[in-house]
Amino acid sequence: MKMENYRPLKILHGYSFGEAGTDIGEKKRIIEKRIDDLREKGYGGIVTNVNMDQNYLHDEESWELFRHAVQYAANQRGMKIWIYDEKGYPSGSAGGLTLRENPEYECKGLVLVKKKAAAGEKIMIEKPRGHRAVQAVYFIDCSGKQSDLSAATDADGTLRYTAEADGDVYYFVTKPLYEGTHAQHNTCAARRYISLTDAKAVGAFLENTYRAYTDQLEALRLPEGSIQAFFTDEPSLQACYLNKGLDPAQVDDPFDPELPLYPVVAWENGLARRYREKYGEDLLPCLHFLFEGDSRRAKVTRYQFYTLISDLYEDAFYRQISEFCAEHGIAFSGHLLLEENLLHHAIFEGNFFNLTRHMHIPGIDMLFTKPESVLRFAETPKLLSSVAAWYGREHVMSEISGHTENALRIPFDINDMICAQLIQFVLGVDIFNSYFDDGSLTQEENRLLCDTVARACKEFAGKTSMADVILYYPIESAQASVKGSDQQLYERPFDADAAACEESWRGSIDLLLRHHYMFDCADETVLAGADISQEECCVRNPASGIRYHALVVPRLAAVTLSALELFQKCADCGIPVIVNDLSPAVTVLGTDSPEAGSNAVIRLLSSENVTNARSGEYALKSLQYILPPNIELIGDEGQVVALSKRDPDSGKISYIAVNTSNVSRKVALVLDYPGPFGTKPPAAIPCMDAKSGIWMELPAALLPEDRISVQAEIPALGAYIFRF
Repeated sequence: MKMENYRPLKILHGYSFGEAGTDIGEKKRIIEKRIDDLREKGYGGIVTNVNMDQNYLHDEESWELFRHAVQYAANQRGMKIWIYDEKGYPSGSAGGLTLRENPEYECKGLVLVKKKAAAGEKIMIEKPRGHRAVQAVYFIDCSGKQSDLSAATDADGTLRYTAEADGDVYYFVTKPLYEGTHAQHNTCAARRYISLTDAKAVGAFLENTYRAYTDQLEALRLPEGSIQAFFTDEPSLQACYLNKGLDPAQVDDPFDPELPLYPVVAWENGLARRYREKYGEDLLPCLHFLFEGDSRRAKVTRYQFYTLISDLYEDAFYRQISEFCAEHGIAFSGHLLLEENLLHHAIFEGNFFNLTRHMHIPGIDMLFTKPESVLRFAETPKLLSSVAAWYGREHVMSEISGHTENALRIPFDINDMICAQLIQFVLGVDIFNSYFDDGSLTQEENRLLCDTVARACKEFAGKTSMADVILYYPIESAQASVKGSDQQLYERPFDADAAACEESWRGSIDLLLRHHYMFDCADETVLAGADISQEECCVRNPASGIRYHALVVPRLAAVTLSALELFQKCADCGIPVIVNDLSPAVTVLGTDSPEAGSNAVIRLLSSENVTNARSGEYALKSLQYILPPNIELIGDEGQVVALSKRDPDSGKISYIAVNTSNVSRKVALVLDYPGPFGTKPPAAIPCMDAKSGIWMELPAALLPEDRISVQAEIPALGAYIFRF
């Protein structure tokens, strides 16, 4: 495959038409000049859209210019095309068209108004301004007795009640999720948002946007495969307040600055009915558990609630868009909102595996360019590349930018930019869609960025992962722990067990990465669908054939009984299972018997192949004793990250080592000689500088037990590619 196939794409939302005025011919020449400029700078494609003007999706001249840009880029310059699916972000509103036509499709949340009451006290709660439908009203006294107050609530939603004892009044009411949310506070536009758990709402968005694009593209004669993907940008459930003070200049929909912001969770019409159908339980009497409580029943309610919300979101948005894209021969891609923190997954999305498995090209955004920041959020690309590994997706996309550094005025240069992308490459990304300002870079710097990324992608294309460790994705811990809140996202409290789980999850990824393990994450669903083999003592990935020989489980705040049974099955089949500080006191979900859950944990911990590590560092040492990395990298002080893949035909290994520090690193690579039995190991190993593309020969030393060692000095923020 040519290197041209792996070049980054430039995100191109519009063009500077300057004084072109109404001269459409001049506008087309400006478009061609811009595309020519990007091609000469080394970019392999564009992520583009129809002009985001006031007549978005309904202006014929804008569509003509869009068609011209796509035809010129694909036909004349051989570039790949991605289609951006929204007027800015977050995706779903079609620039406001969806709700303009169907206001009932607006995103909904459930809020809690809570008042303490003393015996004999008269309580009145009026429906807050801007709120919609009262869902439940009840009183819980100090003994825990619950009384329904719906009869004391009038048709306007006003509660009038005289407390019979000391206790708390709970008043639950829905509202549109707009004020205070990401829909209002972003860098693009304040605009009301659709419900992504409503299939009809998403269907309307599809018709307004995706079908509008496919209708326009059908008449164009483009080379096969030119239109690679649709790009969706930061869709979410909106069930949180964040970015207070970030007020976009463009306000498409007026907002109410006086609307009270009560504690909130996601909601959907008919949710209580669906909850009863799925779990055989009534949700309405348990709504307070979505906002408070650490009892087992509270955690079970939250887990079931967030699992249902995730399922609805998956079917309405991801499955529906994926099926539409597949029917039109275009991949579905993009990225979700705030992927960087496990606990945020439950708030904004749900189970990332279940959602993004419907993306033909799973994607992320990386808002950081300084290498140390990219490493700090390594779980984002690692998680999505793991989805790709388990569901047979060939590529993973990253929307790359220096957004955070620019906002904080932290300087970065071309070497930081290249290193940041190579770190993501190590973590599984191989398509890079750039928001970087190419005009702020020289022609040579643009070429260097594009050439280096393409060179690395080409070297590893079509080769097989050498991952041999699974890291469990503990989404159930987040779903059981997260409570509705009126706090800003980064100020809201999380309980100690949930915070410890997130820290352990993030820390486990960091330790595995810095100690050069090849690994994939897995949720319960993919682990249940894998072949757990006693004969081979491994977990086999049915999509790729990868064989994993160890399972690492981060600290858990909650876990399902069925997940524990999968851990047990691994241990019984001789696969080492390393758990982090697991206790029989952990909340076990999916069983009515707490005792059954405790017994399952006790049995697991007493199994021969299970290690209960008291810290992440101890877990790493246990893994190193059981299963050393397939290629040891010595002397890097945790500053070099690496990826190895094997050529399925020749058996040769490609290995990239990326130096993430600002000083050069002298390292030694040690591995078992992979050559045929009886052959002598080579005297030298070919090595390429990823930036220059220059190959060199590095001496190889023969070690005892048929091992070889290669020494190299990797430049600061540089990378070497080895072939064994």
